Amino acid sequence: MTSKKSEFGDSLLEGLQEALAWKRGEIALETINIDPMPPERIKEIRKRYARSTKDFERRFGIPAATMNNWEQGRRKPDPAGRLLLRVIEESPDAVEKALRAA
Repeated sequence: MTSKKSEFGDSLLEGLQEALAWKRGEIALETINIDPMPPERIKEIRKRYARSTKDFERRFGIPAATMNNWEQGRRKPDPAGRLLLRVIEESPDAVEKALRAA
């Protein structure tokens, strides 16, 4: 058991030292870019399932003002919003069914 605790402590210390080195600009860390879901794609999803943002709101519960902001690039959907849009894109009936059950 002591060996596992020691390995964990060593890994934790190494990670903290790496974070400090990055903060000081001594090293570069690998980054992962997450698909930001561009406004054009959001608009395509909305147009596929509704004529207007109001219709989309009635069908899927995302406020029309939010959709307008996303479609016009004034705001970006958070991870939950991106996930919901992806689910709507792949299985709109499942989202509607879940909303009716709520």
